[in-house]
Amino acid sequence: MPVVVLIDKTGTIKDLSLKQYIEADLYKKAGFKTPDHFKLHTTWNVELTTKKYSISLFGKTDGKANQENKYDFPPPVDSTLFFGSCILVNKNSEGEAINISESEWEQVYEKLFGGFEEIGDKDSEEDDDEEYDGPQTKEGYAKDGFVVGDDESDEYEEDSDSDASEPEIKITSKKPVKKTAPVETVFSNIVDNEYLDCKSELSEEEYFE
Repeated sequence: MPVVVLIDKTGTIKDLSLKQYIEADLYKKAGFKTPDHFKLHTTWNVELTTKKYSISLFGKTDGKANQENKYDFPPPVDSTLFFGSCILVNKNSEGEAINISESEWEQVYEKLFGGFEEIGDKDSEEDDDEEYDGPQTKEGYAKDGFVVGDDESDEYEEDSDSDASEPEIKITSKKPVKKTAPVETVFSNIVDNEYLDCKSELSEEEYFE
């Protein structure tokens, strides 16, 4: 009872046990009604530390829209568009189907892609390459315009304090008020109010004089 690997159209990997391996009937295990266009597309021969694998890929490259298989297969079929489910079959040197599990295929898959680099390791290498060689502050920060050293910050603070301590002087000029002498008129010399008093009348004699 060999075990094969089924990869459905969503990219989900499943172990599939077969009562009997009949290659012509694999399309049925993939969920197709007819064997049309369902065939062998490639075989990967991979040797890991403890085991050799010869994995064949069976699938269909002709199908309806929205039935595309979303799984990313290794080269040379990494750009081939499959439809529906695909089946992976492992064979020995005599061409007989032997077991392969999901976990084994994942190891072979990684081997076929040359291994996967750890993202964290790559980022740390890039950080090391981008070391700053310019002038630095006492604390070890780069003087790149964003970090200011203590000396520069103190100098700036002194300038700001000196400006703030100077009192603001406002100069206002007041023009002296010029006192003008009173204007003399014909009435200025009239001191005696008697001349302005009309209560007394002149006598007839004084009038004709």
